[in-house]
Amino acid sequence: MTWYQRSGPGEDVFVSTRIRLARNLQGYPLGDRLTNDMARELISKIQPLFPASEGYQFTDMATLSRTEAEALAEKHYISPDFVQTKTPHALICEESKGLSIMICEEDHVRVQCLSKGFSPEECRLGAFEAEEKLDLALPIAYDDTFGYLTHCPTNLGTGMRVSVMMFLPALTATGQMNSLSAQIQKMGLVIRGIQGEGSKAQGFLYQISNQVTLGISEAETIRKVSEVVRKIAENERNVRAHFDDTTKWQLQDKAARALGICANAKLMSTNEFFSLWADIRLGVAMGNMEGMTYEMLDTMIFELLPASMTLAITDECAAFSPEMKRDFMRAKTLRGLCKGIEQ
Repeated sequence: MTWYQRSGPGEDVFVSTRIRLARNLQGYPLGDRLTNDMARELISKIQPLFPASEGYQFTDMATLSRTEAEALAEKHYISPDFVQTKTPHALICEESKGLSIMICEEDHVRVQCLSKGFSPEECRLGAFEAEEKLDLALPIAYDDTFGYLTHCPTNLGTGMRVSVMMFLPALTATGQMNSLSAQIQKMGLVIRGIQGEGSKAQGFLYQISNQVTLGISEAETIRKVSEVVRKIAENERNVRAHFDDTTKWQLQDKAARALGICANAKLMSTNEFFSLWADIRLGVAMGNMEGMTYEMLDTMIFELLPASMTLAITDECAAFSPEMKRDFMRAKTLRGLCKGIEQ
């Protein structure tokens, strides 16, 4: 079972939680100065620490096509930057723990743990359990003044990013997101889109994460991010709770219509999918969508994006254009997921 097919706490607002750690090994250069031979050497040192006998799956990224790598990024196992990496690079995953380890991304090692809903403690335990394997076996680059040494100065210190993905349709509809973004930026946090830095918000999905890693402990970082996202969730729920009866019926109607389209459409673009998905998810959050679950919704959002749909293409749509093929497969998959859910 993938990390996004599980259930988690607070899913009416919280989609996922991630903790990521950036680490580098002593004696190896950072960034473009790392040669291909050095990258292979790093991979050979790190891979044995996470054996298949303990449930870890190793993937040499050179064995994957560009589309296969992009599909992993859509599912948040790797970063978009990792797809672009030119030097030898590898991925280690442990599905049951929501753990993925990128070797030779911007830093030598990026350890990240993902979980559903709002679960920072689960992610902390998973990420630091993997990091401990590295720390006990290999010399990690660390400075008494600057903390963990990283390729980008903004990651110096703990090298830790806490990221929480939230579903915020009510705050968006009431025009509060710009002021919210400005407020939390003053606290050293940032709001980004579904795919992180440089991406736009789709489906009312936003990632809130810390920007500051130097001069603050891991525990304090988790506490600060947790306090902020809990407050945001409280505000989102309050706005929803004060919808009048007319608005509630309109939202219920939109959710039912969206489900009807998803259950019957023959073609579905990415943008239309995000819009319909958001209507259905808000319907679920408001208790109006019997039969639809958050697990089903998150399977949709992480498995129906362009690269994943390209990989799913079959001969039945061979005559279509590449984009139309993806739209055809997305609609076909949605019909299978939504059929039989009566409203």
